[in-house]
Amino acid sequence: MTTITGATSYDCGIAGETSKFGGSLGVAAGSTNVGVIGPQAFYADTPIVLTANGSNFTGGSVRIAIHYLTLGVPN
Repeated sequence: MTTITGATSYDCGIAGETSKFGGSLGVAAGSTNVGVIGPQAFYADTPIVLTANGSNFTGGSVRIAIHYLTLGVPN
């Protein structure tokens, strides 16, 4: 991530739950948000939504990585 400009913080989520994955996240380069949600199931492509707080985004970038665990049913 490079420093986000314009916004004072941002939320990361989905439509209808804009801070589901984190709210008021930092805009400095190298800021991170680590945590666990769930259990949560998504059965279709679900866009990630970033919402600027304080003002509009004017620059910067965010890298999003989603890790998941799939558990099988015992035989």
